[in-house]
Amino acid sequence: MVKPFIELLRPINSIMAAIAVFVGAVVVAGTFAYYMTPVHLAIIVTFIITGAGMTINDFFDMEIDFFNKRHRPLPSERVTPKGAFMFSMVLFAIGIYISYFINVYCFVLAFINSFLLVLYSFKLKKVLVLGHVFVSYLVASSFVFGGFAVNLDNMVPVLVLSMIAFFSNISREIIKTIEDVRGDWHGRVKSLPITFGEKNARKIASILLAVSIILAPLPYLWSYMTTIYMLALIPGLVLFTFSIIWNQRGVSAEKVHKLMKVAMLACLLAFLVGAVF
Repeated sequence: MVKPFIELLRPINSIMAAIAVFVGAVVVAGTFAYYMTPVHLAIIVTFIITGAGMTINDFFDMEIDFFNKRHRPLPSERVTPKGAFMFSMVLFAIGIYISYFINVYCFVLAFINSFLLVLYSFKLKKVLVLGHVFVSYLVASSFVFGGFAVNLDNMVPVLVLSMIAFFSNISREIIKTIEDVRGDWHGRVKSLPITFGEKNARKIASILLAVSIILAPLPYLWSYMTTIYMLALIPGLVLFTFSIIWNQRGVSAEKVHKLMKVAMLACLLAFLVGAVF
């Protein structure tokens, strides 16, 4: 009975968001030794609220997932719609409550992001491009959330990292819509590949990903990161480059999407290494 609810959380996605919070905190503070409690709380809050967002998204996507991913807990009837909805609401409430004990800035951001996650799943996901922008903002704000948890006086580096995450995630979201075209047709979702065609959608995704690659060296060029950061960044940039190549060659959207997730994780690790060293 517990396993389906864990699946709803999408632990890998939630862990990646939590890692972004940790990286953001380290980048802003320069060290995390004096901020262990607020950083830990911020990581927990992000994992919980991200998991809640994944759950409420599955709740509103039941019809689409019936065609695309019947193995998921809701279309496979391992979790009831009511159970999924209540689970997500409880998680949102817990996440927002815990954020109050970090500081007021984290509390406000946690509340706003929780509201946006519900709004995105309910309505914005079906609005052309706007849904991608919102979900990418939510991903990028994880870095900012980590920064808020420790220090408001050194936010420039983490804002740069947030922009990199923002553009790369919009690209990833577009690739995901290519992967989900069949279900989106049935769900009447006006995605980019449905509206402008798969070829044009792939071009847009590649351009946005290229913007992320261009932005990535800025922390080093602006002297916020050392040469070690650039060296650690190479694997992530190589994987992003291969993602663009695969995407333009028409490799399946699922494979491109998975490669991009690995590339994003590699870049997160590079940010952490650059902040520490």
